[in-house]
Amino acid sequence: MKQFTFFLLLGIAALTACREDDPVTLSPDASFEGVVLAGDPGSQATFTLTASTQWEITVDNDSFTAAPLKGGMGATTVTITSTRENTAPERRTIGTLTARARGGKTFSLPVIQRPATAPQTVLLYMPGRSLLSYYKKNIEDIREAINETVPGDSRLLVCYQPESHTTARIDEIFCEEVAHGCAVKTLRDYDVFSPSSAEDVARLLADVQDLAPAHRYGMIVGCHGKAWVPASQGSMPNMGPAAPGTIAPEAEPFGIPVPGALTTRSFGDPGHEIDIADFARAVASQNGPFDYVIFDACFMANIETLYDLRGAFDYVVASPCEIMGAGFPYKKIIPYLFGQRGTQYNLEAVCKAYYDFYQHGWQEAHTEQSGCISLAVLSELDVLADVVRRLHATPTKDYDRNGIQSYEGMPTHIFYDLGDFVGSAYTDAALLDEFRERMEAAFPPACRLHTASFYSAYNGMKNPVRDEAYTGVTTSEPSTRYRVPFEQCNWYRATH
Repeated sequence: MKQFTFFLLLGIAALTACREDDPVTLSPDASFEGVVLAGDPGSQATFTLTASTQWEITVDNDSFTAAPLKGGMGATTVTITSTRENTAPERRTIGTLTARARGGKTFSLPVIQRPATAPQTVLLYMPGRSLLSYYKKNIEDIREAINETVPGDSRLLVCYQPESHTTARIDEIFCEEVAHGCAVKTLRDYDVFSPSSAEDVARLLADVQDLAPAHRYGMIVGCHGKAWVPASQGSMPNMGPAAPGTIAPEAEPFGIPVPGALTTRSFGDPGHEIDIADFARAVASQNGPFDYVIFDACFMANIETLYDLRGAFDYVVASPCEIMGAGFPYKKIIPYLFGQRGTQYNLEAVCKAYYDFYQHGWQEAHTEQSGCISLAVLSELDVLADVVRRLHATPTKDYDRNGIQSYEGMPTHIFYDLGDFVGSAYTDAALLDEFRERMEAAFPPACRLHTASFYSAYNGMKNPVRDEAYTGVTTSEPSTRYRVPFEQCNWYRATH
């Protein structure tokens, strides 16, 4: 039960400085939105009505009741009780309560009911432990963003592994109703959990939907990333280079950070990886729809990766290059995910906040202005694949692989800009125009943002980003690395 304490001063000169003929006033806050009830039938809220004369209350419909309906001088606690469930995904005003003092003075108060089921639940999933110090800072930044309207009527859950690689915990971060401050409670502990197990990930997501049911779901995945490269190949250990010819091409490490490299979200936690196709199936198997995923992980704005996710999410926010260890500016982006008391989200604003943080805010303490980001509309990818398939059927021209915009500092690149590659390799003008049109639908230009360069732990340098080449999404089509597993990708099969 929620209690609201305020005063209805009904024409009492002795209690206020107003004259007896002043209008009815509400104290202490005349902008108070009204009495707010939970979404279930039978939910209650109370307020204190203070008067210096007799009064009575009327309600304008049967969606709620009020008791008592009459009273006299002094303070009276009035209880409002809902009679119906609010099945809508947002708050609704279910009626008006009117208090009338003897002599005709009145005050009307809206009665508002929150949704019985949360408009959305957002899961922040942070598997692995090598970034744990950054995860904890991210969570602290989220707590600073929580207030009475964020997450509002929605829910925000965090799953991470603070104790070991084989256990996990789900916490909820919320605004405490009475104190109006941020609070955290643990919803579930896992004694056995492996982020590399599709079954464990699916169980986690099912538990999220059971613990925090919602009309829709969103997800943020904060971890290390290597796009489509299979977990079984191209592992990411922190190891020194092997002697030439001693490692088979398909077993070659994904990349080796240079000594003294800054932390990015690309390497670490070897043996605790999951294939992107398995992750997509775990998400797609859930009953509730996931509208979007934000990858706070390196290299995930990759067409081979995104194509596998199109049956699991509607939208993806990700970077084509490495993300610095600090990750997303959570204090800034969380309010954009819970707009209008949690009923709306704005992914374009998330992209802009990420870019702005690394373009402007990051340089206050660091020199690495390294922030590339994009938004993918996954419903457009099948049409885009069809255009690329038809382009692949046309003659290609000679192109310099080294001249295509790449997005990691490895000696032999894996990730190249998709648009720059297509423009460099194909000549059919009509199909190229169609390709650019479909790219704009799949990757809205307003969300294709980049700093002048990106930092890579694989060469310890800032690497330039050519503005005319940047389309915000990569492909491994020109790469000579991992060709056998690459040609098994669903994107490759759909376009060749």
